[in-house]
Amino acid sequence: MTRTRWMVAMVAALFMSVACSDEPTNAGSGPGTLVLRLTSPHADDGAMTFQVHGPSIESASVNGSLQLFTLRVNDSTLVGAVIGTLANGAIITLHVPDESVAAAYTATLREVADREDALRASLAGYALTVTR
Repeated sequence: MTRTRWMVAMVAALFMSVACSDEPTNAGSGPGTLVLRLTSPHADDGAMTFQVHGPSIESASVNGSLQLFTLRVNDSTLVGAVIGTLANGAIITLHVPDESVAAAYTATLREVADREDALRASLAGYALTVTR
């Protein structure tokens, strides 16, 4: 085999190994959704205020009977309030331009009230996490 043919064969093998790799090169990049999940130590939460910060947030939505009110502070910060029967699990869906950077988003609970509109004295045991 001549040196040129050997080089062509090696380059072709290299390209084939990259093309057949199990590792996706752009998996999950592009527009998508992230989910804010609530963890609460109480069974009678009725409202919460929160803040989300990340690379860019296009909009937010809720499902079911919850009501969501939001204010965009800037392209990367959203503050809001959710009212209704809150339970552990998925509460809010964020619509983002690139879901592959989910780890760059943070969510913070600011206040929580029970269903009688009394603010919780402490947020101990609460968490609001961002997941894909």
